[in-house]
Amino acid sequence: MQNDEILIVQNYLRQTFSNDEIQIRKSDSETGFCNIFIKNISVGHIFRDEDPEDEETSYSLNIPISLSTDSDITHNQYLINLLGNKNIILSGRGSIDDSQEVYLTKDDENEYIGIIYKDDSASFTFTMSILDFDL
Repeated sequence: MQNDEILIVQNYLRQTFSNDEIQIRKSDSETGFCNIFIKNISVGHIFRDEDPEDEETSYSLNIPISLSTDSDITHNQYLINLLGNKNIILSGRGSIDDSQEVYLTKDDENEYIGIIYKDDSASFTFTMSILDFDL
């Protein structure tokens, strides 16, 4: 990712979650891969994906969630605490029990922003796609 697009995506995330402490920093090893930091703590990664046929670029944000089995905190509360936005809500996906949809409440409407899916018995991942027209 180039510096200018890092700033654009970073500003989008800051505005989306109303959190100016979100930072995107380049990875030392890969060009399409950056690290996400909140309050100077690494929380996940963002990947750049180009579709040469459609000439479109998108980004995929991935934040691992590991909660101990004796933790009283829910995935919803974890994301609220991590992203610093109390307007995050989770919703079930009907008969699909290995994931939950993530919404952000704005102006009394719920906007779909991503999904939490189960990796294994103790870990989950929050994934959010950012399309070029979102920016």
